[in-house]
Amino acid sequence: MTDNMKRHLLTLYTRTPLHVGSGTSVDVVDLPIVRERITGFPVIPASSLKGVLLQAAREKWGDPRAKFPPPEARLLFGTAEEDELDASGQPVKDADGKVKKLIYAGCVQIMEAKILAFPVRSLAGCFAWLTCPSILERFQRDTGRKFTIPTLDEDRVVPGTDLIVGAQVVLEEYALEIQRTNNAERRLDPAGADKDLLKGLGGLTNDPLWTGKLVARLAIVHDENFQHFVTTCTEVVARIKIDPARRTVDGGALFNQENVPCEALFYSVLTVLPPRRNTGETDPAKALDDANTKLMDLLPDGKDLDQQPPILQIGGDETTGHGLCETKREELP
Repeated sequence: MTDNMKRHLLTLYTRTPLHVGSGTSVDVVDLPIVRERITGFPVIPASSLKGVLLQAAREKWGDPRAKFPPPEARLLFGTAEEDELDASGQPVKDADGKVKKLIYAGCVQIMEAKILAFPVRSLAGCFAWLTCPSILERFQRDTGRKFTIPTLDEDRVVPGTDLIVGAQVVLEEYALEIQRTNNAERRLDPAGADKDLLKGLGGLTNDPLWTGKLVARLAIVHDENFQHFVTTCTEVVARIKIDPARRTVDGGALFNQENVPCEALFYSVLTVLPPRRNTGETDPAKALDDANTKLMDLLPDGKDLDQQPPILQIGGDETTGHGLCETKREELP
């Protein structure tokens, strides 16, 4: 962290299926999710996150249905509609008698949310959280955290204890051999080589399933295997529209929608910069600290029992319960 910015790690754990759509498609799936162009990994765009956080700020500090966001929300996320006021608090008007508008960016820089752990079916242990060396390397680069990342051969896996069937791990319809190092099976070791890795991942969310089963159900696979699973093992559901008069399916209203399954983990990095508007604070460092305090107030870190990480709704299908995510923030050094 430098003197003119503060960085926060934001994790999003999906409690229900998540659909952040990329629009219509001519492929088999009519409504696909947003993916990275070069990897095919699921991603939550920064614009979607910003909209969700802005709405959370509206609900926390003001009337969510008001025309203009409250001052705290405008400070963090910017505005193009705020009236310009003079020293006496009166609106400033132009030559035509119209009130001048202030346009400025927010002081929170939001990175798109990248996938960190993806759930798939497992023959043993019910399901597994998959990650891969490339994902872990990007997580290290974005957050500055340090831990040892296992090296894997293709079609090999470093599994948790609950996932092993004989000498294999069966994920979806694929049987992967356990990675061998010095003629010994390489498994996740919470007391040895993987101690820092598991410790670093264990506190990313307060979800009891993640904290209780991470060591047993985490599996590190080869990059190409991970890419295959995240592109073929998402949830695809058929959706229909009911004709209210006949109470039957409306003609031509059948479509397929792709969702990220529940129990997936995404992460983003929020960077708080000095405020882009005049806050009345002459000390830049103090103005930055004030803005940073507002972000921490909006997104608790869960250390206080009375201030637990909020459940935010992200993406589409809010009224059918989709997109409910536990959202945890942690300040980065």
